[in-house]
Amino acid sequence: MHYPKSILFNITFVLNCLLAFLLLFDSQIMVPGWLQVVGRMHPLILHFPIVLLVLCIFWELFMGFRQNDRAANIKIGDALLISAALASVTTALMGLFLSKEEGYTPDVLVWHKWSGVAISFLLLAWYAYRSRIRKHKAAMIVSSFVAMVVIVITGHQGSNITHGENFLLAPVMQQNEITPVLFEDAMVYADVVHPILELKCVSCHNSKKAKGDLVMESSELLLKGGKNGDLWDSTDNDLGLLMRRIHLPEEHKKHMPPLGKPQLTNEEVEILYRWIKSGARFDTRLADLPVIDTLRIIAATKFENNKVESYDFAAADDDKIKKLNNEYRIVNPIAKGSPGLTVEFFGIAQYKPEQLKELLDIKNQVVWLNLNKMPVKDEDLKIIGQFSNLRKLNLSFTNITGATLKELAQLKELNQLSVSGTKIQKQYLKNLAPLTNLNELFIWNTPIESKDIAGLQKQFKNVHIETGFAGDTIILQLTPPIIENEEVVITQPVKLKLKHYINGVSIRYTTDGSEPDSLTSSVYKGNVDIAKNLTIKTKAFKPGWISSNIATKAFFRSALKPDSVILLTKTNEKFAADGGKTIIDGQKGELNFKGGKWLGYREQRMEALLCFNEPKEVSSITISGLIDINSFIMPPKSIEVWGGNQVGKMKLIKTITPEQPTKTKPSYITGYDVTFNPIKEKFIKLVITPLPKLPTWHIGKGDKAWWFTDEIFVN
Repeated sequence: MHYPKSILFNITFVLNCLLAFLLLFDSQIMVPGWLQVVGRMHPLILHFPIVLLVLCIFWELFMGFRQNDRAANIKIGDALLISAALASVTTALMGLFLSKEEGYTPDVLVWHKWSGVAISFLLLAWYAYRSRIRKHKAAMIVSSFVAMVVIVITGHQGSNITHGENFLLAPVMQQNEITPVLFEDAMVYADVVHPILELKCVSCHNSKKAKGDLVMESSELLLKGGKNGDLWDSTDNDLGLLMRRIHLPEEHKKHMPPLGKPQLTNEEVEILYRWIKSGARFDTRLADLPVIDTLRIIAATKFENNKVESYDFAAADDDKIKKLNNEYRIVNPIAKGSPGLTVEFFGIAQYKPEQLKELLDIKNQVVWLNLNKMPVKDEDLKIIGQFSNLRKLNLSFTNITGATLKELAQLKELNQLSVSGTKIQKQYLKNLAPLTNLNELFIWNTPIESKDIAGLQKQFKNVHIETGFAGDTIILQLTPPIIENEEVVITQPVKLKLKHYINGVSIRYTTDGSEPDSLTSSVYKGNVDIAKNLTIKTKAFKPGWISSNIATKAFFRSALKPDSVILLTKTNEKFAADGGKTIIDGQKGELNFKGGKWLGYREQRMEALLCFNEPKEVSSITISGLIDINSFIMPPKSIEVWGGNQVGKMKLIKTITPEQPTKTKPSYITGYDVTFNPIKEKFIKLVITPLPKLPTWHIGKGDKAWWFTDEIFVN
């Protein structure tokens, strides 16, 4: 009966000797791969010695001294004690192996390591001298107390390493009161981005536990990156390593945050995506972002705005504001609880002067009017002049010449005016003299010459006149041309609209996928029609300037819209969007595929039935798909098109096998054209099979690939 206990004791004794030996030669230990696997089981079993020790203490203190069945109680106590001792030394050894992996700072681990070793040695000694200890109640109490104190200290140090400083005691410690951040004071990184990283990333990437040699506790350390390089590249289509790891499948070993850790919400992913895409700046104020900027809109709800200017006018009727809001005009309160309103226009092709007149119903409440890049003309200023409480007015890159600038003389509250990028003449600016509250005037990129600026500054003594950068000896790079077409899906031929704000620029373009050059590519003259699936690549050139980067936009022709769509197979539940409606709603998804506009398939093929109420003549199908190689989203293995006037009697029309990429490249959206001899059918069925295995060169080789689609176009 004593043999099992003796064997367990001998094993525990040998393991403690091994533990002591490894501690003596800690700096010289090299842990092989198979022992790293054993070490990573440390978090899995560390709770066993804690539970066994608590049970052991409870038993020894409250059950072991009873005279009834004392022999049986001693056996149970011995079993609990030797089990706790064996579990403790096993856990300590695993922890020692785990500590040899990269990412753990030795100075931080020292207290956790030695307190864990102390528990192991203490329990071994307790078991060896258990008979003597049981004879003295004081010795029993002291042993139990010391064991509990050491295990609490060990657990506290371990939780600090895993979850951050003072994780165990944080709920009962006095917290520093957090001063609410006002919207006007909020910084994009410090107050919006950093809290996400702190909550979801820093527990694995801190100065105590730097996985991948990456520490994310400060902006400097973020910029330093880790052993895999920089965290982001705002010029790359997939924005670099951070977004790439976030978008990996959750079950992938390199997905971040790791499976089992709190995952990023869609909103948090969107915030990180927008921040990196805009340049990942650390010094940008949230309030400085454009009113319609997605990052500003998402983050604005997290902050209060207490620096609200006090207005002496009543708020506009909510129903009026709702009525004035549409797809091309946004009307919003300038701050929560404020009667002042901001108005933002966008959509050049949709702008009409009547839209300005409609705002006269709220003319007393509009304090900020943004007409940047809208085709506003001189005659429109007569309407704007009626917004008597206007504080900020942006007329940059509009069609005004300044001939009617006197219409703004009634805007006594106006303090900021921008006419940059217009054809305004110097002599018309004198009409702004009655605006005594004006303190900022933006006139860069106008015909006003630099020699006239001094005279203007003398005339407007209390006004800061912003003229832009002057660097005659510096060669600058042109900005890319602007593709003004807002539609991506076209149902009938439309004119290509390209524009550049610098005079004398030559805009060249291609439609065959090649890069535009300054010699052979077509020059844009405003006479290009888009009537089919087309990808426009355009570039700006001008003597004495560095040519611009390429601007790209894909257009998809959709002549026939199915009356309904039935998905015959289920999408992945994470990427179901709006079901079958998603692929015929005319709304294109973005590269950030977690935005909700994509249908995703992985485990099974996609089968979609396109239904027409009456037979339609069809000669081509275009399937829009996303390719994000690093997120396992690949072209499909095959695409089949079936047709028929009865669902049960359909025939195969055509099968194509999309070309597969041969190396990693930035994410992009593409279209797969399936053309065939015209057919006249009521039903079109698409069968799209995802790639069953990722290629051998891929980071996830052998794993299943995803297939993502957002639109299907019938022509």
